[in-house]
Amino acid sequence: LARLRLRAVGVTGVFGADFCTFSDSSRFFSYRRDGLTGRMASLILMR
Repeated sequence: LARLRLRAVGVTGVFGADFCTFSDSSRFFSYRRDGLTGRMASLILMR
């Protein structure tokens, strides 16, 4: 969804993996999936 919105406003250089935080429980915490709170972080780099 974020990639579609960014493309719609002209941002073309969006790179990243196609992981799903909901379905990949071995890699990610998900409040929607587990119903428990937790913490996550992300990084955005502009050059």
